[in-house]
Amino acid sequence: MQPDNFPKITIGIISCNRLHYLKATVESARRCIHYPNLEWIIDDDASTEPGLREYVDSLDWVDHKLFRKRTHAEAMNRVVDMASGDAVLLWTDDKQFIVAGDWMLDVAEILFSTKSLGSVGLECLRRPTYKQFFHPLIWMDFKGMWLELLRSGPRFRFSLRMHSSRGYPMRTFGWRYPGVIPSGVVSLTRTHVWRQLGKWKTRHNTLGSLKDSSLGAEDDMRHRYSQSGMVLQRSIPIVPVAADIVTDPTGCSAKVRGNRRYGMYMPPPDGTFYYHIYQQEELASEQARSIPLAIEDYVRPLGFELPLDEDGILRKISINPDIVSEIPQAHLDVS
Repeated sequence: MQPDNFPKITIGIISCNRLHYLKATVESARRCIHYPNLEWIIDDDASTEPGLREYVDSLDWVDHKLFRKRTHAEAMNRVVDMASGDAVLLWTDDKQFIVAGDWMLDVAEILFSTKSLGSVGLECLRRPTYKQFFHPLIWMDFKGMWLELLRSGPRFRFSLRMHSSRGYPMRTFGWRYPGVIPSGVVSLTRTHVWRQLGKWKTRHNTLGSLKDSSLGAEDDMRHRYSQSGMVLQRSIPIVPVAADIVTDPTGCSAKVRGNRRYGMYMPPPDGTFYYHIYQQEELASEQARSIPLAIEDYVRPLGFELPLDEDGILRKISINPDIVSEIPQAHLDVS
């Protein structure tokens, strides 16, 4: 089959002053996504970190490179506006792909053949998150089920296990998650869904809380989805293919706010990547699982350790305000 016969997927990577992370994101995506019809966009927030713009400029296979001051919401809106793909994979520069293979063929097949699917999250989550959404006791959530019944009626969103024609498995979250990932990022979503919901809109124009890089845009999109009448399912592969780059001992990535970086920011100790990259065939036996693999189950850091608690669960906070560094402010031509 020729590449044009596959639905085009636009990969939009949102970058801001984290060159080490960006390299791991871009290089792992290039190595891991075996799919014949891709469009690549990198939208960078006029980063001043030495070497970052030069690195992006060197990527001659990237279709569109944007360097401009903008908010996170504006970056997502621009990617969706520019996208010529039938679906958009929105991605931030603090994620790394960890499974190399042609899994995107299966994910795309399921997404485009199932109208009730909204966003596909490709990132592995923590064990407690899966327990929250897939534990048998979720059937005791009578209030949530009642609200779902009022909203969705006969289209009640039960959690489903889905397969591609090749047997590749994914699972949906049912009524307990919005059908789209309202933050936009770490999601593969049909382009027309985002365009139907409309643009991300910030609710305030200052830094406000350090925790909310979207400046209220995520909450606004969540509200608009809930009012839209759309009845969609969020899904995840049984073997997720990417992981959050966790370099801070408190359980977060280094975050950029204004001209400062919060949390421990370090290059990959073992070269370009932070995590081991599996070949898809190595994980074939895991596809029989009923619950997706968690980040604690199979992510293998290279040259450092994940910050696990006494129960072996990945620690997690949104931002570490105790480690702060200034970002170099070298002048760049962002025209």
